[in-house]
Amino acid sequence: MRAVNLIPAEDRRGPGGASKSGGAVYAVLGTLALLVVLTAAWALAGKSVTDKRAQLTRVERDAATAEAQGAGLSDYSSFASLRERRVQTVTSIAGSRFDWSHAMHELGRVLPSNVWLTSMTGTVTSTTAVDGGTQNGLRSSLPGPAIDLVGCTTSQDEVARVVTRLRLIDGVIRVALASSAKADTTSAASSNGGGDCRAGSSNFPQFEVVVFFETPPAASASAPAAPATAAPASGSAAPASGSTAAASGSAAPGSASSSTAQTASSTGAAR
Repeated sequence: MRAVNLIPAEDRRGPGGASKSGGAVYAVLGTLALLVVLTAAWALAGKSVTDKRAQLTRVERDAATAEAQGAGLSDYSSFASLRERRVQTVTSIAGSRFDWSHAMHELGRVLPSNVWLTSMTGTVTSTTAVDGGTQNGLRSSLPGPAIDLVGCTTSQDEVARVVTRLRLIDGVIRVALASSAKADTTSAASSNGGGDCRAGSSNFPQFEVVVFFETPPAASASAPAAPATAAPASGSAAPASGSTAAASGSAAPGSASSSTAQTASSTGAAR
């Protein structure tokens, strides 16, 4: 007998129908798997970018906070630098300070009693400007502290004695005599005194002396200071009233005078 296929012709499958249908299913599944992988990769990449952006935002926020804190502390750093500059300024001033009170005490101690001063100008450096006057030309020969003295005494021999006595001052390195002259008879007769300490007399020489001091180191101890009235800035016109310059020198205590005299004599011998 012959077999009869009762399945309608349109529903019949050929020998390769099943394999073709299975391949299409596999293709669809592979495509879906690829889409899943791509979706997962895109999601992971998006999450990584989001995390990096959040980290960047956090770092920027921390940096802004640190900058704000630093700006708030800038006043302290400015104050610290200002303090350091002031300390340096004070140290520099202390290093260049000169003990004028001790110098005045020494000046009053060594000046003879027959000397009266009409002018006394003290300067720390040779470049210091002097108000109301000009410096002597000898002042620029040394840069350290110096005192310019103008006054009178009773004779030229006494002028030499004044120069010798001034060399006994503690810390003096040079005494320069700028001038020493008496008034001639004509000018003495016509003079009424004025600013001239000779007071119209031809017997009293007027001298000008520049006393140079060594610059003390910053750490040196200051000597005991005496009242700064040893040498008046302006003297009277007569020797009798101008003896104040030496009065303070003779008013020093006896023990101090003896020790100072020994120091002065040794200093004079060294010079």
